[in-house]
Amino acid sequence: MEAATGLDLWLLGLLLLALLLAANEVGFRLGRRRTAHLPADAGGHVGVLTTGMLGLLAFTLGLAISIADQRFEARRDLVVREANAIGTAWLRAGLLRDAAEAAALRRHLADYARIRLDYTTARPDRDRIAALNRATEAAQARIWTMAEAAARQDATPLTAALVAALNETFDAAQAQRYAHESRVPAHIQWLLLAGSLLAVGAVGYQLGFGPQRHGVLSTLLMAMWTGGMLLVADLNRPREGHILVDPKPLRWALESMDTAAGAGRR
Repeated sequence: MEAATGLDLWLLGLLLLALLLAANEVGFRLGRRRTAHLPADAGGHVGVLTTGMLGLLAFTLGLAISIADQRFEARRDLVVREANAIGTAWLRAGLLRDAAEAAALRRHLADYARIRLDYTTARPDRDRIAALNRATEAAQARIWTMAEAAARQDATPLTAALVAALNETFDAAQAQRYAHESRVPAHIQWLLLAGSLLAVGAVGYQLGFGPQRHGVLSTLLMAMWTGGMLLVADLNRPREGHILVDPKPLRWALESMDTAAGAGRR
């Protein structure tokens, strides 16, 4: 399944459409061959069974789309949460009594935000993503060391609030990493593919009992079903495809930091 979904979406779509059309053709020919050996009203019974299969398949497709959409929404919400957490930590860092420590901590937080932006927009390159994860952990260690030193020197409600904001910032990064690694379970994807082939073959089998092929309508049905499965595949790709998380909240947070830093220097 990972190898199949690793294909380009257009190639994957053509492959799925070809498989569905082939299953429909096989079913149609079997239906034509069986027509001579079955009673005249057999087509009605086949239609009832085919309708039931299509209903179950629609449920499976809806379930797969729902799971994929939930993971996409989680990734999108976590970008906003992480951007807000970094912005809050950056603002609270400025409340440290030592101006030099405050400025240094703010610079590290701005650099950390850039790392997180690069992570969010990274393409599916394992080495690159692994390097960004290591950079994230190293930046967190530096920031925490500075915050820990400030809290030991001046244990006040302000430093406690800063520590809480940093905890939320680091937790958001961990949650974001998990959300990017989370996928629609492979067995659901396999079930959807197998069910699609069986149900489409049953449709072709039913059409084989009738006087007409309805080739145009059958092809349209296959195309629409392919589109539904491609939607699952697209939502299941957090770093490629056409439905990606918008990193604007992190960019806005960085712009706010740069603007505030520039105003402070003036």
